[in-house]
Amino acid sequence: MVAQRTFRRMTFADSTGHTHHTPSAAPAAATAAAHTPAHAPWWLDAHLDLAYLHLGGPTVTEELPDPVTRGVSLPALARGNVRIFLGTIFTEVGTDAASTPWGYRDHDDIKGAHAAGVRQLKMYEWLEHTGRARIVRSAADLDACAAAPAGSPPGIVILMEGADPVRSPDEFAWWHARGVRVVGLTWAKGSRYAGGNAAQGPLTAIGRRAVEAMDALGILHDASHLCDESFAGVCAATSSRIVATHSNVRALAAPVERHLTDAQIAEIAARGGMIGLNLYGKFLTAGRAATLADAVAHVQHVAAIAGRNCVGLGSDFDGGFAPADCATGCGRPEELPALAAGLAQAGFTHAEQAAFAHGNWLRTLRAALHDAERGAVSRMSLGR
Repeated sequence: MVAQRTFRRMTFADSTGHTHHTPSAAPAAATAAAHTPAHAPWWLDAHLDLAYLHLGGPTVTEELPDPVTRGVSLPALARGNVRIFLGTIFTEVGTDAASTPWGYRDHDDIKGAHAAGVRQLKMYEWLEHTGRARIVRSAADLDACAAAPAGSPPGIVILMEGADPVRSPDEFAWWHARGVRVVGLTWAKGSRYAGGNAAQGPLTAIGRRAVEAMDALGILHDASHLCDESFAGVCAATSSRIVATHSNVRALAAPVERHLTDAQIAEIAARGGMIGLNLYGKFLTAGRAATLADAVAHVQHVAAIAGRNCVGLGSDFDGGFAPADCATGCGRPEELPALAAGLAQAGFTHAEQAAFAHGNWLRTLRAALHDAERGAVSRMSLGR
């Protein structure tokens, strides 16, 4: 997520009482097959603000009425062969909840932040209940979604982008029980837990308790949007795996704390983590329109430090910007084959393209989910 956009609010079955018929996967599968080039890899996108987009409108379940301003919908993801994605619970401090259903007043508005987060969680549960998607809660769920044919309902790993909706560290267990598997403690504007890239500050005392609670549950840490001071604080507070779902290379973009330093890239890799390439043009280069070559340069830079097995996709499509604001020719899911072609031109083999497209994230998420499952068994044996 880059910045706030003004959208018309959409509702769903949980709040309207309307009946929605479960869609058949067959038409989507046929459409996806027709749009997928031969030998093209399928995709795991580590960052899509689907609930935010749906609540702002138009609905993500149908074709978009204006594909110029928006690129993400479930039909578009099927055409792009995006089979799994990290779907965010994105909430924004300092906004009017009446007009922006993801907003809450300030960091003391704990009730408002919680309500905004639950509203988006219910949207993902509604997608699953109506057969439009599957929430990934376990490694087995992840592997089942990866093995499903193109056009099947996608798998959603729920990612909380900013932890203010969690009223206290003890409540992480409730969110985990509802399906949240990845958490970034803050968005850009900071949170009660940590400083953000646009509101710098340390990992707070309650933030340290949050890290402990996340580790006990096996919730994966997302470092995107942490400022440098809080990034260091999280690293000092845990030895667990850390990922950056949608972050780019500071050395190649603007020298701001939204992007990763080479040392941070190395730290994430040393912990068995991953970095997702953000396709927003202004996060790829400064002073001119970004090209696919610029996007590939970020991939190559990460790979030179961490290896080609530590980088994948975290597009952030529609995350506060339009398709035209992305790297030229890669602003929507259907255009992802162009990114694979760019990697091929840079010398990535078919296997390495597939690893970038989905394999690296699959490996990392599978390991994290297995860790969480082992932790659950351990807690049960201790009677916790």
